[in-house]
Amino acid sequence: MSKPRHSILSPALFAAVALAAAGCSSGNSQPPLPLSESNATSVAAEALITTGQSSFTVQLPGGVITTGVAAALRSLPPRAAQRLTALATGPQNADGTMTTACPVSGTATVTTAGTMVTYTFNACVQDASTKIEGSLQFTVKQSSTNQVALSATFDLTVTSGALSFAESGGYTIALTAAQNPTDDTRYELTGDRLDVALSAGGVVRDEVTLSSFDVVIDQQLTSTDQQVQHFTYDVDSSRLKGHITVMTTQDVQQSIDPIQPTQYPFAGQILVAGANHTRLQITILGDETFTPPAGQGQIELEIDPGTGTFGAPIWTSWAELSAMVAVGP
Repeated sequence: MSKPRHSILSPALFAAVALAAAGCSSGNSQPPLPLSESNATSVAAEALITTGQSSFTVQLPGGVITTGVAAALRSLPPRAAQRLTALATGPQNADGTMTTACPVSGTATVTTAGTMVTYTFNACVQDASTKIEGSLQFTVKQSSTNQVALSATFDLTVTSGALSFAESGGYTIALTAAQNPTDDTRYELTGDRLDVALSAGGVVRDEVTLSSFDVVIDQQLTSTDQQVQHFTYDVDSSRLKGHITVMTTQDVQQSIDPIQPTQYPFAGQILVAGANHTRLQITILGDETFTPPAGQGQIELEIDPGTGTFGAPIWTSWAELSAMVAVGP
């Protein structure tokens, strides 16, 4: 699983991603953004922190590729995922409502009506800094006993520390649920549009639209105790005043340790394509616990000004990128 998939975006890897970002399609609200050393950290903060929080992956209270939808999915009890996969095999005659406690406080309510399942989060506190409000609604399509395809709509607000992400939109998800203790759980999310408003301290800082996204998430909770993900998506950002295309070129990996959880991934590489064939390569060298060698950083940024060659490293840290999201570039 070292290469990103091509299903919805079909970026044809590096060259095609650059070409796609060089020309702005009619569905984009922002012009293609030229990438340079002067905006490298701002773009990295948008790609890793803002859009990461906004709809896909692990428990990162401000970190890469976690999101409202992913955080919401992780808050569901095991019986909820089993209920979804059971529905995919045919009618269950078990319509009704079930309310469970969230990991810290608040509740998550599951309402089943035929093949439609609605999850309502009421002040659902997932960990010391993540709270979820709002709803997810799935319509289940028939599949096998441990695999299910669903269409989903959502309207969620996820608060993580001083940051708040209001998210709305829809997607299609393919879920392979763990049936045995040694199994992994895999999600693949694909969709055309997802809108996010980022607020810090109650002030709106950014409005982001993700489009043409394909995100694959593997939760390897027994073999390696980590979450592995790869993805492609387009981003339109009011803060950057531009459009970029984002994809993994090496899987993003994050440890999952309930005793000593980390906020950020420890490995992975992401390519951002902008206007005029400019590119930004982001290499994750460690999570927030990693102490880099003198003169380096936890994250390496490299700019290709359109020549096809990356320049000298620009070093940054998770703390610096998160601070940029909170206060702006």
